[in-house]
Amino acid sequence: MDLRKRRSMQLLWKAMFDLMTVKKMLFSKLTVDQICEKAMVHRSTFYKHFDDKFRLLEYGLNEIMEGYWDIPLEKRILQPFFWSSEFFEDSLSNKLVHAQRGDELFFDCMTTYSMRILKKDSLKFIQNSKTIDIPDDLLAEFHVATMVALSEWWRKNPNLVSLEQLDEYFRTLVNVSIFDVKEKE
Repeated sequence: MDLRKRRSMQLLWKAMFDLMTVKKMLFSKLTVDQICEKAMVHRSTFYKHFDDKFRLLEYGLNEIMEGYWDIPLEKRILQPFFWSSEFFEDSLSNKLVHAQRGDELFFDCMTTYSMRILKKDSLKFIQNSKTIDIPDDLLAEFHVATMVALSEWWRKNPNLVSLEQLDEYFRTLVNVSIFDVKEKE
């Protein structure tokens, strides 16, 4: 990617991130004009790189999630809540999520984004480890839906259980014995 394009994209993301975290503007209320003004980038430049603010958010989420992929796949799949918390603690994504608390559009976008990337992760893991005769994509959908359901429940009830307990609920609901791997702590 050429440097000017990358620079413009990063300026736009930084502007959006700052508006959402420092200025505490809700994603649902944020406009492309506000982002462009903050980034000091012309509106036409925005549309050269992104279709809308949703694509910019996705670009930014990809940027801040980069380190998450350093966590071994098996840990991300079998203990998703404990290992996610290790990554998200004091992270830019955690700052973003806290700043956008209460914005359902933002959380809908986060859920959609998360489901898509978690499904890729799940498929990769399942293709190398499953022991039952269920189509890979169906098993991945179920696996991800369980993670999302538990995440949503925990987001609404954050102090009821620990993340370790949430992983226990996850292992019970998904029945990790369908995978031919042993969990590692």
